[in-house]
Amino acid sequence: MLTLTSCPECHAPAEITERFTLASTDGPVAHVALSCLAGHHFRMPAGQLPLSPDPPPRRGLAYRPHRFQLCVHCQANPAGFWVSGTASSVTRRPWCLTCCEHLEGTTYHITPFVP
Repeated sequence: MLTLTSCPECHAPAEITERFTLASTDGPVAHVALSCLAGHHFRMPAGQLPLSPDPPPRRGLAYRPHRFQLCVHCQANPAGFWVSGTASSVTRRPWCLTCCEHLEGTTYHITPFVP
């Protein structure tokens, strides 16, 4: 199950796409890979995520939780893209980054949310 957080660079919604552990001299350290709606990709220690219990200081900005619309396809991940069929009269629907990766660009219009 993917987890919602915010991008360390632009604070846009981001998905944790992978969790893994790397060895260190002090023992194993949990890491995550994340991708945000603006297209940034990071691999970083899990303790540096904005939603961690002790986040690092962020230039005087306080973390504010956000509400996000869920993807209508998987119903689990935060949506970040509007998707509509090219030959359909159906209005656009919110989809997540993971579900959009499997769509063909010739049969669907995919538009990112504007942050």
